[in-house]
Amino acid sequence: MAFKTSTEIKVGAFVFIALVGLAYMSLQIGSGSFLAKNTYDLVVFFDNVTGLKAASPVEIAGIEIGRVRAITLEEGRAKLILEISDAVKVHSDTVANIKSRGVLGDKFVELGGGSKEAPLLANGDLLRRSDRSADLEVLFQKVGQIADDIGVVAKSVAGVFGGPQGEHDLRLTFHSLRDLTVSLNAMVQKNVESVNLIVENLKDFSGDMKHLSGTNKRGIDNIVGNFEVASAQMRSTLERVNSVLEKIDQGEGAVGRMVNDPGMGEDLRLAVASLESVAAKIDEGKGTLGKLINDDTTAKELDKALEGVNKYLEKQDTFRTSVDFRSEVLADSGNVKSYLDLTLQPGEDHYYILGVVADPEGRTRETETVSRTWAGGGYQETREIEEKTERDKIAFNAQMAKRWGAIALRGGLFESTGGVGADYYLWDDRLRLYAEAFDFDKDDSPHFKAGARLYFLENFYATAGMDDLANDASFFGGLGLSFTDDDLKYLMSSAPVPSGN
Repeated sequence: MAFKTSTEIKVGAFVFIALVGLAYMSLQIGSGSFLAKNTYDLVVFFDNVTGLKAASPVEIAGIEIGRVRAITLEEGRAKLILEISDAVKVHSDTVANIKSRGVLGDKFVELGGGSKEAPLLANGDLLRRSDRSADLEVLFQKVGQIADDIGVVAKSVAGVFGGPQGEHDLRLTFHSLRDLTVSLNAMVQKNVESVNLIVENLKDFSGDMKHLSGTNKRGIDNIVGNFEVASAQMRSTLERVNSVLEKIDQGEGAVGRMVNDPGMGEDLRLAVASLESVAAKIDEGKGTLGKLINDDTTAKELDKALEGVNKYLEKQDTFRTSVDFRSEVLADSGNVKSYLDLTLQPGEDHYYILGVVADPEGRTRETETVSRTWAGGGYQETREIEEKTERDKIAFNAQMAKRWGAIALRGGLFESTGGVGADYYLWDDRLRLYAEAFDFDKDDSPHFKAGARLYFLENFYATAGMDDLANDASFFGGLGLSFTDDDLKYLMSSAPVPSGN
């Protein structure tokens, strides 16, 4: 019995000693006494440290390097004193953040973002950069607001699409979207080669324009140089005028003597009196000049002559000339059709078009040959039909047009065949809709063409439409360049002129 009692006493003593040691270790861990004794303090301020307590760990990259030694309030902000191990060096541009472990975890201070170029902090220095991450309460509140908004949207959607009618409308919407997607995909697949060809042509056209501007750069420089020379000459002229005025003011020269000499003034008065006498004789109708002025017949003839001159000058003012070049890509064949037109416009309501067309497809014509031979007591006819295609054909345009407001009608040669056309102008002539019909062959259908032309810059425009609608209709698109007589004058004046010896 004594042995059993002694054993129980030993076990109880061992458990008591273990509990005391465990309590001591817990107190030491809670107070941070297990950290290295060689430490230094850093100070950092936060606007809010909710959930952070003294003795909370301080970490860098997930490794504990210190503890929060104290938390105090200073000027409305939370002041934290961080106890950092001497083995860890903290730079002045390091950022302090308050983080939490998981949703319900404890708070801790994380340091990061320091660079080697920034100076090191010593004991008692201030960490000037701090960032307080969003509190979980604020995050949960925002999540709740988002959930409420989602609920409102869900109620609205249910109100719109609820019931048999809403379900029917939603099904029709999805079917329409599916049909639209299939149609768009088919259209893109069908015209992908044409679109690629148009992009390549635009690229080539852009290169040509870059080359054109680079070639005429010297001419532009010459214009600027001419302005500088003219400015210098104007300055020299003004200096000479000032010199002449000074000499006149000093009485030098004939004009100076006239202004400053009283005798010259008297002579000028006598000359004016003589002029008054001559004017009086003219007013009385004496002499040839008097008859010319006072005779109504002469005045009427002179008015007629002046009216003729005015009409001629008005025609010259209204006469305009423009040069137009465009290239069109035919989607079906991929060929490029080019046009060069010269438009002569004597007036606002009529104009004439002369042009050349380069058509790589050309025209196909059928030739029928009928031969008769005598056989078996009668004639037998033999018919031979030959098709001949003229490719890379050059055709000509020669048209006259009459315009009434926004509508214009044209007639004449269209690609070397007779035809008619109509134009409709919009947006101050920046958009033109047109339709043409030509090549009226008794064996084939006429050639119908319709399209639009849109000026997106002063001299550049885009064109698109359908060609040969009555036979093999083909979509076309392209770009054009147009110059008026004012543009041509500028280009011709700015172009460098070669000088020969």
